[in-house]
Amino acid sequence: MVLRGVALAVLVIAAAGCTSSPPQITIEGQYAELSPLFIGSGSFYMMIRNSGGRDKLVGVAASLPGTVIELHEVRDNRMVRIEEVPIPARDTVEFQPGSLHIMIFNMPKTIQKGSELSLTLRFQRSGERTVQVLFRK
Repeated sequence: MVLRGVALAVLVIAAAGCTSSPPQITIEGQYAELSPLFIGSGSFYMMIRNSGGRDKLVGVAASLPGTVIELHEVRDNRMVRIEEVPIPARDTVEFQPGSLHIMIFNMPKTIQKGSELSLTLRFQRSGERTVQVLFRK
């Protein structure tokens, strides 16, 4: 009986050690820039801080109907579409020009410098976070 209790306690402790703490996601410094080359497209930049367990950014949506949004990174000086962005535990991931960023295509011509829109980021473990983003430059 005592042996079963000890074995159960070991299993519970081992299982607790395998689970990651919940992510604690905050988004800071978000802004957008219109593309100087392609009308109707732009890039989003921000810092995603995680003071908890690991997570992944798995999708993005905008408050503009008909737009296409993609996660991108730069590899060998080329922009490459990616499916997800790992957000490590207790770390910050920075989206910046020439590196990780979010692209938007097919925006209406009414979007210009000074326009603002809602951007919803979808995380694997944390769910959705919506932020306001201002186009500058």
